[in-house]
Amino acid sequence: MKFDTAEVDLPKKMRRFLADIDSGRAHSAPVLKKMRNNVSSSLRCLVETARRSGLDEVLSAQTADAMIKRLKAANWKPSSIASQKTLLRYYAYETSEGIEWALDTVGSDRRPLALVFRGHHWAPYRVVLPMLRDEGVAERIIRLADRWLRHRAKVGQLSLDHTLQFRTDPGNLACLVRFITAIDPGNPDTRILQIARRKRLSKAKAVPRKPAYGDLPEPFLSEMKAISRKPKDLGGLSRSRIKAMGCTVRRLLRSARGQGMGEELTMKTATAFAEDLLAGDLKSISAAGYCDFLACFARHAGYPSEIYDALMQTHFALKARAKGDLKRKEIKLAKAPINLADLAKTARNILENAPYENNIRNRRRDYTLAGAIALLSKLQIRSKDLREGKIGEAFSRDSNGWQVNLTTFKTGVKINARLAECLTPYLDAVLLMDTDHEYLWTIYDQRLGTALFANPARDWKCYSAEWLRRNMTERTKHSAHIVRTLIYDYCALDADLDARVAKALVGHSHESSKKFYEINADHYRRAQALAQLSNIEKSIRA
Repeated sequence: MKFDTAEVDLPKKMRRFLADIDSGRAHSAPVLKKMRNNVSSSLRCLVETARRSGLDEVLSAQTADAMIKRLKAANWKPSSIASQKTLLRYYAYETSEGIEWALDTVGSDRRPLALVFRGHHWAPYRVVLPMLRDEGVAERIIRLADRWLRHRAKVGQLSLDHTLQFRTDPGNLACLVRFITAIDPGNPDTRILQIARRKRLSKAKAVPRKPAYGDLPEPFLSEMKAISRKPKDLGGLSRSRIKAMGCTVRRLLRSARGQGMGEELTMKTATAFAEDLLAGDLKSISAAGYCDFLACFARHAGYPSEIYDALMQTHFALKARAKGDLKRKEIKLAKAPINLADLAKTARNILENAPYENNIRNRRRDYTLAGAIALLSKLQIRSKDLREGKIGEAFSRDSNGWQVNLTTFKTGVKINARLAECLTPYLDAVLLMDTDHEYLWTIYDQRLGTALFANPARDWKCYSAEWLRRNMTERTKHSAHIVRTLIYDYCALDADLDARVAKALVGHSHESSKKFYEINADHYRRAQALAQLSNIEKSIRA
C-alpha cells in the first residue's frame, strides 16, 4: 500500500521519534533501525488515515482502529496487521502518545523500566527509583504501578468509582496498596484501593448468605427453618437471636456426644448441656444466656414444657450468681494491677510505635487501638458507645479539637462536652491512620456518618466488641469493661489522677520533635516496605 503522506508531513513528535531512531537516541534504536522504513510507513499510514477520517493526527484508540479497519479492507493478512500494531506500540512506549491504546492491545506488558519511568507521574518519586532497582522489586509490580498512576492522574480527587474502573484483580490491588505505601507513606489513595479490593473480592466470591442458624442435623435444621420463617410482627425472632439459638443447639449436640447420648433434645441431654456449662470457664451470665437460648428454642420448636422450665430455672439461678461476678473481676485486677495513668501510657506507646509497624493491617489496627484506649482513659463510656460512635455525630472535629455528643446505649445518659486536648492526636490518628495530616479535613468530610473506630477493610463498619476485647486484653491484660467498671471506681478519690493521665498521653511529643519523628518514621517505613516488595507476590498468595 502506497501513501500520499510523506515523512516531512508527519507531526513534529513523530518526526522527532524517527530522528531519534536514526541517531540512536531512542531506547529501542538497535531494534528499530532494522525496521526504520516499516516504522515510517506505519506512522504515515496512521496520519493519512486520521486525515481521511477527520480525526486528530495522533496515535489514539480511534486513529489506530480506523487504520486497522483500512488495512483489513485492503485485504492485509492478520500477521501483517499485527506487525503494524507492534510498530505503533514501539512509538507509544517511547513517546507516551497513545500509551493507553498500546497497553490495552497487548497481552503482557513488557516495557523496559527505562521507558516506564519516563512518565511525568513518576516525577514525585524520582528519589526512590534507585531503591526500587536496588531492592529487586519485581518489574511486573512496577509496570502495574505505572498503569495505576496513569489511571490515577485522570482525576484530581480519587473516588471509589474511578478506582473500580481500573481493570485488575484483587491480588493486584493488594500489590498496589503495598507499593504505594512503600514509595509514598501517607498517601490517602491506599484507603480507597483497599475498599475497592474488598468489593472485588466480594463480587468474585458471590457467596450466598448462609442462614443465621447455620448447618444443623435433622430434626433441628427443619425446626430452625420453621422458627426463622415466622414474621416478627407475629412473634418471630430476630436474626441475631436465631443465630445465637443455632450456636446453642450445636453446643447441646457436643455435650450429648461427649456423654455418649443421642443427638437430640431431651431432659437427659439438656442436663448434660447444663452440667458442661457449669463445669467450664464461662462467666455465670454467659452460661445463663446459653440456657435462655436453648429454652427459647425448646418452646418455639414445641418440645415438652418440662425441658423449657428446667432450663429457665437454671437460667435464673445462674443470673443470680452473676451478681457476685464482680469478685472475679477484682481478682483479675489484683493479678494484673493497672490504673488510668498506666492505661494512658499504653496508648501512647502504641501510637508512637504504630508508624514503625511495616504491615499495613497491623499499623492501622494500632492507630485505632491507641485511640480507643486513650479515649477510655479519659471518658467513662462503654465499649458499644465507643465503637459505634459516628463521625460528625457522636464525635466531631473542629479547628480546636474533638467534641463528644452522644447518648449512652445502656443508661441513656447524655454526654456533650469538648474532649481534652491531649486526646486530639490520638483521635486524629484514628481518622488518618497512616495518611498525612494535610488530608485531615478531606478524610473527615469523606468519613462523615461512619463509625470513628471503623475497619477500612470492611467499608468503614465498626469493629466488633470481640476485636476491642481481644486487642485490649493483649496489651493491658484487661477488657474495656473492667476498665470502666473498676478503674474509675478505684481512682475516683485521686485528685491528681486526671493530670497524670493527660501527662502520660502527651508524653514528650511537642511539635518540633513530632515533625522530626514523622519524617524519620516515613523513611523507616519506606525502607522496610521496599525490602519486602521483591516477595510481594508470595505474601499476597499467602
